[in-house]
Amino acid sequence: MSVFDERSAGGLVFRVTEGRVFWLVIKILSKKTIRTSGETVHVTVYKFPKGHVQDVEVLKQTALREVEEEGRIKSKVINKIGSNDYILWDKETRKKIIKKVTFFLMEYLGESELRYNDHEVVLDREWLSFDDALDKLAYESERKLLKIAAVRLDTLLKASKSVK
Repeated sequence: MSVFDERSAGGLVFRVTEGRVFWLVIKILSKKTIRTSGETVHVTVYKFPKGHVQDVEVLKQTALREVEEEGRIKSKVINKIGSNDYILWDKETRKKIIKKVTFFLMEYLGESELRYNDHEVVLDREWLSFDDALDKLAYESERKLLKIAAVRLDTLLKASKSVK
């Protein structure tokens, strides 16, 4: 029995274009709202693609599926970056939920036509430089993971150049 009530997985996907590294970030409609000029509007949030483990999936399969659904791309897992633990409050059951999200460093392979169908509204996807991604990401925990991923990727890219 796991100490976690929910498990999720996601990916920090990179692509190298003309010698520069870019990171996939999705823009979603948050559940949070603000009131402006007498109307209520949803806040937009930038984050990495992630989602719940389904049926008999292992974490890597979940990460690949979620990246493809939310990011509309195919990718491959390079290695695990780390995990974030969250404590959420479920309003319906009125219980605390302990959630663990595992993230993987992933490499872009190509575009995907997979249809996304989830309660979360993905407005856009963007390929951002490291600095732009750091600026736009909504969550500090994901900014920390990006820093880890960038160091790991830099090490992998340097090692691949030394082999050639």
